Amino acid sequence: MSYQIKQAMKEEFTQAIKEAGETLEEIRDNSGEWVDGYLPIYNADIIKEWQEMPGDYDNRGHLELGHGEEIDIVRLMSLDLYLYYTDLFNEVIAEMEDGE
Repeated sequence: MSYQIKQAMKEEFTQAIKEAGETLEEIRDNSGEWVDGYLPIYNADIIKEWQEMPGDYDNRGHLELGHGEEIDIVRLMSLDLYLYYTDLFNEVIAEMEDGE
């Protein structure tokens, strides 16, 4: 799953650079918007993608982003996915900066 997501990100970033004239720095500065765009919105999709992501992210979202609020299980999964996609985003930006 992560390879496909990273490839999609790389293609979209490359397109944004070529067509919209954005820079990697501008893309990085808007990382939250980019990551939000990759998050699934339907519960079934959230659950499916959460099950496919690496287990290292399980329950990290609430600890790092939940701010102690009580939330349902799907929201917890979504927070974990946000961290996962943020890490993928950062990996892609680093690879592109290195010319990969």
